[in-house]
Amino acid sequence: MFHVLQVCYCADLVIRIPGNSPLSQEGSFYRLDYTPPHGSPAPNTTFSAQDIGDVIEFSRGLPGTKYEFWLYYSNSSLNDWLTWTASITTAPDPPSNLSVNVRSGKVAHVSWSPPVQGHFASFKLKILNLLEPHEAPSTAVVEQSDFHHSLQNLTPGSSYQVQLFTVYDNKESVAYTSRNFTTKPNTPGKFIVWFRNETTLLVLWQPPYPTGVYSHYKVSIDPQDAVESVLYVEKEGEPPGPAQAAFKGLVPGRAYNISVQTVSEDEVSAPTTAQYRTVPLRPQNVTFNKDAVTSQSFIVHWEPPAGASEFDKYQLLISARRTAAVSRLRDEPTTWQFKDNLEPGRTYQVVVKTVSGKVTSWPATANVTLKPLPVHNLKSTAAEHPGMVTLSWEPDSTSVQDGFKITYHEVEQFNGDSNTMFVDKQSAVLESLLPGCNYSITIQAVSNSVESNETSVFQATRESTANLVQSSLVLRPRE
Repeated sequence: MFHVLQVCYCADLVIRIPGNSPLSQEGSFYRLDYTPPHGSPAPNTTFSAQDIGDVIEFSRGLPGTKYEFWLYYSNSSLNDWLTWTASITTAPDPPSNLSVNVRSGKVAHVSWSPPVQGHFASFKLKILNLLEPHEAPSTAVVEQSDFHHSLQNLTPGSSYQVQLFTVYDNKESVAYTSRNFTTKPNTPGKFIVWFRNETTLLVLWQPPYPTGVYSHYKVSIDPQDAVESVLYVEKEGEPPGPAQAAFKGLVPGRAYNISVQTVSEDEVSAPTTAQYRTVPLRPQNVTFNKDAVTSQSFIVHWEPPAGASEFDKYQLLISARRTAAVSRLRDEPTTWQFKDNLEPGRTYQVVVKTVSGKVTSWPATANVTLKPLPVHNLKSTAAEHPGMVTLSWEPDSTSVQDGFKITYHEVEQFNGDSNTMFVDKQSAVLESLLPGCNYSITIQAVSNSVESNETSVFQATRESTANLVQSSLVLRPRE
């Protein structure tokens, strides 16, 4: 007689009674009973057939609950005739407090709280890749006792939506709880300092491999001395190539920790990190104590950099020599004596640098020439011609020289005859000396204008029968 349809939406139910006409059902009644006794109308509620039309609406039932319904009909000839009975399960409530903890580029941990009311048997997760809308979503079912699940094999840097349903008696909650999240992108490759000076570091790095998903790079420097200490660099190309960033306004010689991360939405990758230093400022005013320059040693002096710079020590070396550099700590005196394996008369270039870690400054340089060694076997002979003296000598074979200095003066005479000449051979003839006079003659080896100690000899010129005429000295090296 009765055709009953039920529609369950959350915990609401509509019982439809086709053919129930108010005119034909005068004096007729329906009684609705159900268990558990939670809902509206209350259990054992009686309805006049004329009042309800063709539906009975049930609401405020418990979610996720299996109800047993009985509908009875009474009229003048029937009393509580069971016209319909059904077992109906209401849809469960959705879970709550859904959270997603991104663990890495491929793993995310999902947790939630179960419904406060009603029953539940399991939970269903639906995972949608928001960057691939045409890709079929993946699903997972979690048993009743677990309120967490680990999502595996995700794409690094990609964005997802997780939808969580409650399931009871094969019915899913009509509503669901959802969260959007982005996995951590892959870490960039190795990077190097492509250029550096006293105040700038330019770093160059490789993209991550595998590439994954990301939109740009975050590059940071610490201490944060730069004009901009955090830089964002857009990804370029597909597949992307190397990228670079420059930090400017840094402190000379300071050590900086630089990190590079990929960024996708609000997630950043684990960093690739390295420490690099700027170039320290160079020393100033490299000089030598001329009185301390000998044939075997010299003392060099320098001044600290002009300006604020961090460095650990000074490095000293003689260029073009395969000897280890000398180190002087920053707080030690800024002088050093070189005295080992030096060649008399040789010109050396001394290089002084500041050192910060393993980074050296631009060089500060200066040249110094050691004193050549004195000549040997100096011989003098008075020539047959009056006023002429022949000289010869031998330079020291272990010394370097580029010429010789000859100096003579008349002895035992105040403001007597004297002169100086430079030659590049090992012999010379002194001409136009005063006849019959005694002279002191000295020879010095010369290297780059640095003179050796003197080697001297006394020599008298031959007497002349002519009148002695003092004239200016003419010196001519012997061919």
